[in-house]
Amino acid sequence: MLSNQLIQARDNLKERTAGHQGECRITIRSASGAPVRRLVLLPSPLYVSVFLMRFSFGLVLFTLPIFLPRREFSNFAVGVIAAAYPVAETICGPLVGFLADKFGRRKWIYSGLAVSTVALLAFPLNTDIGYLVVVHAVQGLAAAMIVVSSLTMVTDASSTKNRGKEMGVYDFANLSGYMIGILAAGVLTKFGSRTSPFYFASGLAATAAIFAYFKVKETRSREVKSTLSPIKTLKLLLSHRRAAAMFPIWLAMTTFIGITLTFGPRLGPSPFLTSIVFGASVLILAVTQPLFGYLSDKFGRDKLMMLGLLSIIGLFSTAITMVRGRLGIWTGTPFLVVFGLGCFAFPPAALASLGDLAPERGRGTTMGAYSVVISFGTIIGPLLGGYLLDRYGPASLFYAGLILLIGALGLAILIGGTERLPTIKPIRLRRHPRG
Repeated sequence: MLSNQLIQARDNLKERTAGHQGECRITIRSASGAPVRRLVLLPSPLYVSVFLMRFSFGLVLFTLPIFLPRREFSNFAVGVIAAAYPVAETICGPLVGFLADKFGRRKWIYSGLAVSTVALLAFPLNTDIGYLVVVHAVQGLAAAMIVVSSLTMVTDASSTKNRGKEMGVYDFANLSGYMIGILAAGVLTKFGSRTSPFYFASGLAATAAIFAYFKVKETRSREVKSTLSPIKTLKLLLSHRRAAAMFPIWLAMTTFIGITLTFGPRLGPSPFLTSIVFGASVLILAVTQPLFGYLSDKFGRDKLMMLGLLSIIGLFSTAITMVRGRLGIWTGTPFLVVFGLGCFAFPPAALASLGDLAPERGRGTTMGAYSVVISFGTIIGPLLGGYLLDRYGPASLFYAGLILLIGALGLAILIGGTERLPTIKPIRLRRHPRG
């Protein structure tokens, strides 16, 4: 009996949702009227597109610092080239978010992947600094189109009850693509030429663009007839203290991430070994994201974000103690592992919290604002990291990271307060009748 109900519900669901993809729920009830099982249609083609996109980006992320000869490019010059990507993403993110709210999300994903295909092909054609800055900026434009739109679609297709898990799954697709891209780049640069990852990445982006065009469905609600202006959306978002408090934390975290991703391949023992270390780290991060997202749904976003923040501070403190020789490698490694795992609690909980707070008619702009903050951090990171490396050496990076994170946590507490808040509900606007 229940099996027949499930089959009939599935058929009805297909008829009602043909051509539209979003959060679709049906509850099947027993003869007594009690709910028996809930079915959820999730945007899996979107996650496939995100995975392929990050696969291609991971190839270039790891290869670009190696592709630039050390004798011709100082660390600061590499930082300038690396910063072009997030500068473009910072400028374009809010605009893409507004356009996604106004005209829909889907078209910006496959268009961004098409732009990325061309940019990736252009990378190995010239090693002039100005040329590479322009090409990397175009890649940043493509990233803004894809990331802002895809995050908005995940927000559309989830609710406050399961948004943490869905953001965790999104992060899994995102990071697993990065992981495989980094490992593939290590193999290609070891056994092939240093230009081959760019061509392979371009082919992946083209494949993802075609896949997204045919498979990814629109999630923007047909009921939303108008959109909020970016300024109005940001005012609503920042008027919530907890939403505003998240931004300095994201800024500090992405600053150090920008440093690590830009200079890690240049400082490692070899490209191949460094790619293995990076890939393993990203794999652990990817696998833990759905779990931490689920825990944020169950126990609250604030608890998981605080766990992540304290773990990050513990990780940097341990690393500095080990660098100074006050903690041996065998004694310090268990602390690094525990704090490292705890760090991964922050991203899915914070993204879900931001999605919870997003105004329904300004979700794209909200994710555009998030894009600005993370992009700004990855602008500061390569520039700061290049300066510190050239002047003070690698150990200075850990001190800078710890100072940034402690300062960001203090600022976040100052902005958001320390009182316990009730469950976050989405910001909704009342529509007054005209006249």
